[in-house]
Amino acid sequence: MDRFDDYNDIADRLADHARGGTTDSAPGVMRVPASYYLNPELWKVEVERIFKRLPLLLAFTGELRQPGRYKAMKVVGVPVVMIRGRDGVVRAFMNVCRHRGARVMEEGSGKCVRMVCPYHAWAYDDRGSLVKVADPEKFGDFDADGEGLTELPCAEVAGLILVTLTPGAAIDVDAWLGGFRAELEKLEMDKWVVVASQQLETANWKLAHDGYVDGYHIGSLHPKTIAVFSQSNVLTYDAFGPHQRIGFAHHDILPATGKPAAERKLNDGLTVIRTLFPHVSFAVRHGEGGVVSQLFPGDRYDRSVTTQVFLAARAPETDEEKAMFGMRTKMLHDVVKDEDYKTVDGVQEGLASGAIPDVIFGRNEIGNQRLHRWIAYYSQENPDPADKPEL
Repeated sequence: MDRFDDYNDIADRLADHARGGTTDSAPGVMRVPASYYLNPELWKVEVERIFKRLPLLLAFTGELRQPGRYKAMKVVGVPVVMIRGRDGVVRAFMNVCRHRGARVMEEGSGKCVRMVCPYHAWAYDDRGSLVKVADPEKFGDFDADGEGLTELPCAEVAGLILVTLTPGAAIDVDAWLGGFRAELEKLEMDKWVVVASQQLETANWKLAHDGYVDGYHIGSLHPKTIAVFSQSNVLTYDAFGPHQRIGFAHHDILPATGKPAAERKLNDGLTVIRTLFPHVSFAVRHGEGGVVSQLFPGDRYDRSVTTQVFLAARAPETDEEKAMFGMRTKMLHDVVKDEDYKTVDGVQEGLASGAIPDVIFGRNEIGNQRLHRWIAYYSQENPDPADKPEL
């Protein structure tokens, strides 16, 4: 079987839904209390038990392709630096100097031979080992062995750099991704380049995430943008544990699927969006690229930050290609900011007003139902594998 044969299966399922006026559905309606999005203590639990325990996508192979390339950032209050070593391995560390706790590398990306703290010039190599103490004679007797940067669990797979924010934890990529690993690998993102990135802010991270797994709103919220090519409320959902693959039907899904399978093009009649739990949406196409949205809780319960990362199979070269790429990044920024997140901010206000006791997810909102069941599961202190959601 070709690795993309499942696209024809998704297309055929979408065509059946388009003909029948149906969509993939959950067994019933689900309700969550409005306080689920408003409780600062619950938000703290989610940060500690989800965002600090589970693997997070923090960088792409294309950002750290050469030895010495690094990326430094702050994630839910944790300073992180990632660097590719001379042995070709990407490692992650807490971006905190062993001497006095200063930030070693300024946030951003670049290339270095050593990571040098700006405060007192203590230096670390690409494995995080302390290799230089400034003025050692004056500093006094000190054994530098074992006094390097605090390492964080890190794995590179399918062009993605996954990091866990808890030192000493382990990343079992096969167990975490399951069948979703093949979904990511067939896109060949490891060959892509990062062309641009931009940030947006909005309400609670779960409210923001709701929009990425929901195709119910396309016709009403995006009539002049996404709805121009995509049908509303005609979707397929496939689960890979907490991760999801969502098929969106285009308006031409019926003529696209009227061809013999061998004559179809890969993306005829549909868009496929993948979500990596707990915080990433991939709106990308094989051989082309696209946008990857990374959602992170902000500095309080009712704020979140989204980084849109634009990847391409090759960087735009001509003036025309650069102009087209610039238009695309602006369009996606504006659609999310002015349509999705403007609405999400209003939802946060509406829930905070006390007007409604709970939020209702319909049978057609299976992606949202699945998302929130997994959030509840991983929010437990000690999740029992026997209790994993089955939806």
